[in-house]
Amino acid sequence: MLDVRGNELARFAGQIEGDRVKDPWVSENIVPVVDLPRFDIRIDLLNAFWDFWMANKANALCVADFGAPVEAGLLRACVGLDPGKRTWEGPYPMHELGTALLLSGNDPDLNRREFIDRPNLVQHDPVDDALTAGLCWLKVTPALYNFR
Repeated sequence: MLDVRGNELARFAGQIEGDRVKDPWVSENIVPVVDLPRFDIRIDLLNAFWDFWMANKANALCVADFGAPVEAGLLRACVGLDPGKRTWEGPYPMHELGTALLLSGNDPDLNRREFIDRPNLVQHDPVDDALTAGLCWLKVTPALYNFR
């Protein structure tokens, strides 16, 4: 979670043990580049993320870098664990970075790390990807915030 100047206010980080990951793309592209706090099972990771979301949602604007399938899938899975309590607690609206880039005259497929001049951030590391998306969002939407 970032403030309007790009300072980090809160962070969620976690991963399932590598040998328990079912998705081949995730096994090939994400597991090798991350070393985050471990969760034994997916449900524990999802519940921990949901707890983080609920603790921070009142002051958050949710920005998805790849809304479908990534962020939407994550939130759908979290809600699916307790639909009676969670259905109306997800982010609304969930903003999409690609659309903001397009509307600001940028290629939605641009290299986000170059765009924010942060080549040190690791692609496919979920924490670095979230930070990158947040910093890109702030760069292309300055009119939304009351700072100069």
